[in-house]
Amino acid sequence: MNNKKEEIILSTLVADTYSLGAHWVYMRRQLEESTLDWENLNAPMSKSHPTKNKGDFTHYGDQNIWLYEYLKKENEFEPEKFIKVWQKKMDSYDGYVDENSTETLRNLNIPLALPCGGVSDDLSVIGRIAPLLLVSNTEEEFLKNVRAFVLLTHFSEVIKEASEYFAKVLWAVIHGADIMESFNTFKSPYTHRLKEYFTKAMGSTLDTFDAIRIFGPANDTEEGFPGVIYLINKYGSDYKTVMIENAKAGGDSSSRAMLISMLLVAAYGKEIIPNNWIDDMNYKI
Repeated sequence: MNNKKEEIILSTLVADTYSLGAHWVYMRRQLEESTLDWENLNAPMSKSHPTKNKGDFTHYGDQNIWLYEYLKKENEFEPEKFIKVWQKKMDSYDGYVDENSTETLRNLNIPLALPCGGVSDDLSVIGRIAPLLLVSNTEEEFLKNVRAFVLLTHFSEVIKEASEYFAKVLWAVIHGADIMESFNTFKSPYTHRLKEYFTKAMGSTLDTFDAIRIFGPANDTEEGFPGVIYLINKYGSDYKTVMIENAKAGGDSSSRAMLISMLLVAAYGKEIIPNNWIDDMNYKI
């Protein structure tokens, strides 16, 4: 099981480094006319990542690594200790610092009592929950750790709901459940809002680019949530194709990719990931 957890963590990093090339590129023509090699990792097109090169990560992947390394060292998740590590890393970070991270840093410097995250409902934080599997022996413990982790930087009702939803799905899939059946099973206790996202995703017959544009290509949960479900439902276990088509759809492709990747690898194993994508990453776990 520990090997499987490590594979899931690895998969989220692969998804992020692969997504880096087209991350935050929104215009269809720009994506279609780009010189990106969709079969391989690429340096970023977006000017938002000027310090990054092929094989590097977006700020999502970097923060995922910070959590992973912290947990490997400490072997437990203590929110008060981790947020200090996160703050120190952020204070000297040369990658992109989003508005929510800036707000969280400002709250930490006041200082406000924890949790003091920003009010963003940025889906990307849910793509960073996989390392918490390393210190979670039960579903209850995993959900507790996920809630505490998410609230440190994202104090939003929709994120609290969505992160719990995806955590439950992930835990079920790790233990043998079908992804799409789990998506359907775990939507019932949640608000009408999450059910709407699910219905929207399952009802779309558009091609991938157009579907993502209807859902919304940006990084908030309202836009990214249905995109994740739509893409897994459309492409199933075809990891390489879903990653490529997701990247070609543009926008915040990494947020979607990290969630998709951890669920597919939880279901089908590391073997579905192209070996050259793993080999070309500038970080090894």
